[in-house]
Amino acid sequence: MSYKIGSFNVRNLSFVAGASRDLDTIADIIKEFDIIALQEVLSAGKILWGTDSEKPSVQAESYEYSLKSRLGNNWDMCWLDPQVKGKDYGNFNADQRGEGYSFLWRKDKFKCPVNAYGKEVRPRIYTQYKVDRSNGEMRLIRDPGYGRFQLINLPNVEIRLITTHIVYKKPSEENLSKVVDFGAYIMRRNEFNILARSIYTSISENYNDISCIVPYTIILGDYNLNLEESGVGSPNVPAVMVIDSQKNIVETSGVYENKGFYKIYTKQVDLTTINKDADNYASNYDHFTYDARTRENIVRGKPYRLDVVEKVGGHKMYKEKVSDHVPIMLEIDLK
Repeated sequence: MSYKIGSFNVRNLSFVAGASRDLDTIADIIKEFDIIALQEVLSAGKILWGTDSEKPSVQAESYEYSLKSRLGNNWDMCWLDPQVKGKDYGNFNADQRGEGYSFLWRKDKFKCPVNAYGKEVRPRIYTQYKVDRSNGEMRLIRDPGYGRFQLINLPNVEIRLITTHIVYKKPSEENLSKVVDFGAYIMRRNEFNILARSIYTSISENYNDISCIVPYTIILGDYNLNLEESGVGSPNVPAVMVIDSQKNIVETSGVYENKGFYKIYTKQVDLTTINKDADNYASNYDHFTYDARTRENIVRGKPYRLDVVEKVGGHKMYKEKVSDHVPIMLEIDLK
């Protein structure tokens, strides 16, 4: 059976923004997938399901104006708060928007696993990772969202999704200049390195806390990095990365066949952001990343951009009514 996995930066989506957004179109886009990770969902994710209050103080915050009302009861969802602050940045990078992640999934395709105590394991923010300060790494500006999803038809198979929104610019240049002496492009690459070598490997190797025979792990999200083959130019994310058993990045020639080594692929070369003039595509920032075992066993074809712009009336209208990113899709096949 095939499953459609998506990633979509919805650009500051909230009830306030929703007043000018086409929520029907956003919901229709989500329905193209079986499971999707959203970035830039604001205000505690109230736009997902509306307020619980019978008499909301703001009418727009009612269930009627939510995505849940458009998706129906066959969809489960969550909102995750990465708490954009940390000891590496102090309060220099405080994000007043309340940006978070969301996972939305079809309940007839996926379910959250249950732990040894019978408790459902819901998606969460992943915080337990190490950084290599000797190579200039700092903690991520936004810790990733992490979800484990069991297949309804194949309960011994689990898809593990790590969603990210990599730093775009160097926060508070004046203050951070006392801490780091490199610019935003290097910060972006350093964040990807942490996601790939530290977080991905740790999550994909974790077999013990929940009974799961076959886990497959995928990073997805807004990397703010282009693949070189997209032709956009820098800043770039490596198409292939090799990580040794000690979680160090190594050269790619001939070493990945060693026991305990990971060969990590980053895919999706279509342009996915709308330029500032809103008349064409600008960058190739949205990707999927997975290891050789995942690629060889379940990935079906190449991931791609979902062409939804023309359905809304072109780039300018899409940017105004939907987002400045278009969603990307990865199809997997499990038998």
